[in-house]
Amino acid sequence: MKERKLRKRIRFQASNLLFALVCLIIMLLVLVPIGYMAYESLTTKDGTFTFANFIKYFGRRDILEALRNSIVVAAGIGVFASLIGVALAFGVSRTDMRFKTLVKSTITITIMTPPFLLTMAYIILAGPNQGLVNRLLKSVFHLTTNYGPINIYSVWAIVVLGLPQGIATIFMMVFPALENMDPYLEEAARMSGANAARTAFRVTIPLVRPAILSGLILSFGQSLALYGVPRMLNINVLTTKIRESITVMDLKMGAVLSTSVTVLSLFAVFLYRRSVRSSKKYSTISAKGFRPNIMRLGKAKILFSALGLVYALFGFLVPYTTLAVASFMKNVGNGFQASNFTLSNYTMLLHSAVAKTALKNSFFLGIITATAVVLLGLLAAYIIVRLKVRGRGTLEYLCNMPSGISGTALAMGLIFMYLSAPLNQMRLYGTIWMLFIAYATRMLPSGVRYCQSALIQIHTELEEASRISGAAWGKTLRRITVPLAKTGIAYAWILTFVMAFPELSSSVMLRNAGTDVVATAILDLWDGAGGLTQAAAFGTVVFLFVTALVVAAQKLVGRSMIDKL
Repeated sequence: MKERKLRKRIRFQASNLLFALVCLIIMLLVLVPIGYMAYESLTTKDGTFTFANFIKYFGRRDILEALRNSIVVAAGIGVFASLIGVALAFGVSRTDMRFKTLVKSTITITIMTPPFLLTMAYIILAGPNQGLVNRLLKSVFHLTTNYGPINIYSVWAIVVLGLPQGIATIFMMVFPALENMDPYLEEAARMSGANAARTAFRVTIPLVRPAILSGLILSFGQSLALYGVPRMLNINVLTTKIRESITVMDLKMGAVLSTSVTVLSLFAVFLYRRSVRSSKKYSTISAKGFRPNIMRLGKAKILFSALGLVYALFGFLVPYTTLAVASFMKNVGNGFQASNFTLSNYTMLLHSAVAKTALKNSFFLGIITATAVVLLGLLAAYIIVRLKVRGRGTLEYLCNMPSGISGTALAMGLIFMYLSAPLNQMRLYGTIWMLFIAYATRMLPSGVRYCQSALIQIHTELEEASRISGAAWGKTLRRITVPLAKTGIAYAWILTFVMAFPELSSSVMLRNAGTDVVATAILDLWDGAGGLTQAAAFGTVVFLFVTALVVAAQKLVGRSMIDKL
């Protein structure tokens, strides 16, 4: 009896020690940079507390414009993405619409590939000077204008180009809810005489309203943190102003703007977590097996199928085909003449020292980031899912916080953190290890989510048997849990690597000589170091590599990423 109590006390102490250690690491990654950033924004140069910095910078017209543009972009993407994303999720999960596989593939590609690649493609197509579509319109309609008629360099263009990712976010939240919903209420509505449309609007959609709200809030937060799209379109938003603060050496401005973006984004994450928690009240998943009814749309099938096809064309097929075609051109302005096609862009990449360094750095960062995130994510997920310790909910919230912090704001916090005593003695600023810390922090939420998904699918009986036999939690985790979850863990590792490999927003703030990565190298090529077509070639290589890894991850588990999440 005493021996059992002793073992129980040891397990309790070990689990609490693990909880404290994981919380400490995550707080160092997430809360400390935010704290340094907030302190810098709320103090004068001599350390006196003040709100004067906020009054000073938000009194400037350019920063007020950036704030207005950021809110317009985030709200616009959130609203339009909700309308389209819910319709597509409903169509794919519950109706006989066509192109379901194509829509799911587009969702997966959009989630995993950086938005700046899609933006590059649409600038090639709709750039006001030499855009291929503009050249075609001028030729067909005999227009004499030198600029346009389509101008992609606008705030609303950011909304349009941010929609594919916003739609994917909404879809990923709503699709599982619709797939797992017991159809008995829909059947009751139809038996009462309601037609398909009335059933959908009065029963189905209201039941998944919490998932829709969660997706809307999450999409708003992600859109607020966008950097690559407004950077390439040269539009003034808060994230680009944060980057500007580095170039003009006004770190107080960077601190104020980073704090403001982070507060707005974290408020969105807070609302998201609340909506997810409250959604349990609306659960309609029963213990009995069932298959959701497939609704026959009739004439409406054309509308849903057309919406799915347009989304796939706009978010996947057209932009990445354009990027691939442009990568074989000498000059986009010369059009589709046979003499304009060449392999020289790829040949130059093979001999480019910058491209080789960027690829090497991105591979290295992807590998160590994926490894660190999966190890930390597995421990955090194990605590959240398996251990009965107080504070698990707080840990889960901490793990999800980075999803609401823009890469530029996080990078600014890290700059303050590692340039201040005593951490400045580590001399991490300007090194690749600074990028690793930023990457690990940004990828943490997805790593924890993937590992949670892997652990939830494992029944606890074998772990309980191991503990009853006297094995400590560490041995149980190493000998039982990890081997059973190894496929899911491998899947989490690959997808974390995929997201880290083309990271841009933190990289562009923290890179230094010799620490360029593929995203910053592509941006430099785009800005003139190698030209638009070389940037398109490098972007095509990154897209194909990321796509191949996503396919490999899905083959590994035998399910699509959408089904997995």
